[in-house]
Amino acid sequence: MNLDFTDAQKSLQTEIIDFAAQHLNEGVEEREEKQQFDRSLWQKSGELKLPGLPVPECWGGRGLDVVSTMIALEALGYGCRDNGFSFAIGAHLLACVVPIWLYGNEDQKKNLLPSLCNGTWIIANAITESESGSDAFNMQTTAVKEGENYVLKGEKNFCSNAPVADLVLVYATTNQAKGMFGGISAFVLQKSLGHFEVGSKVNKMGLHTSLMSSVFFDNIVLSSTDLLGKEGGGAVMFTKSMIWERIGLSAVHLGTLQRLLKETIQLVKKRKKAAGRNKEGNFQAISHQLADLKVELEAARHLVFHAAYLLQNKKSADLYASMAKLKSSELYKKGTMTLLQIHNKMGNTHPKELIRTFKDATASTVYSGSSEIQKNIIAKRLKI
Repeated sequence: MNLDFTDAQKSLQTEIIDFAAQHLNEGVEEREEKQQFDRSLWQKSGELKLPGLPVPECWGGRGLDVVSTMIALEALGYGCRDNGFSFAIGAHLLACVVPIWLYGNEDQKKNLLPSLCNGTWIIANAITESESGSDAFNMQTTAVKEGENYVLKGEKNFCSNAPVADLVLVYATTNQAKGMFGGISAFVLQKSLGHFEVGSKVNKMGLHTSLMSSVFFDNIVLSSTDLLGKEGGGAVMFTKSMIWERIGLSAVHLGTLQRLLKETIQLVKKRKKAAGRNKEGNFQAISHQLADLKVELEAARHLVFHAAYLLQNKKSADLYASMAKLKSSELYKKGTMTLLQIHNKMGNTHPKELIRTFKDATASTVYSGSSEIQKNIIAKRLKI
């Protein structure tokens, strides 16, 4: 995948970076400390259709191709210092909006997508359960068919955006015998109709401005119009959405890491200049760390955009999505720690944003499939 972007893509990149820097960063430390989600920022992001980047314009989105979508998400990570907000956008768009766009019927697209793309509504993905963990399809939540309706019962955990969500995309077992091979279905539920209740906000180590909670379904009666796609199609749908999410969130993280690397280089140059020529040798170890990080960062970016290229051209992208996710999330965590150590060596002993970002980055090796899950996928493709 050639990373020589078109003029239109470069303009998109600049537009998103400038927008994020101008509108999304003020008050981030206060929101972080209070663990607050700012709905007005979400509505503002809707003006650029950030919550609906690849959705066609006829459904209220921006109509970007896959590669351009990832360029926009990378730019969001670069320009936005609120990592929780960037993650919330990614979770909403990649795990929820994309499946509705790809698998929804005409009425669902017409009724749901415009408000999901323009910043009016927020949607949460509900698949994880406490007893199943990474074995996502081994779920206890059921949707039992009764006539033309379904009765939904169960509980989902660790649902990002749930405390502020207007909608939930939930996966439930509709045929126990078939399991993931035709026995899992997806439903889109509306809070205003009483389709779900949310639990208390989860206290997390990082990503404090992206709120998380459990979601409860107490024998909720759903009509067939709430079913997304075909009955039994949930596993395929979720797997596809995870390819989008692994690539997209990797792009966000690498955008953030690029900015932090650039700012650290500027600090090192300033300190090196102040130290004078006779002290330049003292900075060699630091310059080598920065050089190594630059190499790894560019390698990760090529994995991300090659995966995006494959997805855009309707080729198998699952292997490269997993490799991109594994490389990017581990680098995000390792890279922020390296930069934090460099700042400490420079005498900047309490760089708030780097400390906050390191905490945020630690979670990236767990969500959207842990690093171990990605290794399992890669090993399976290697037929090991």
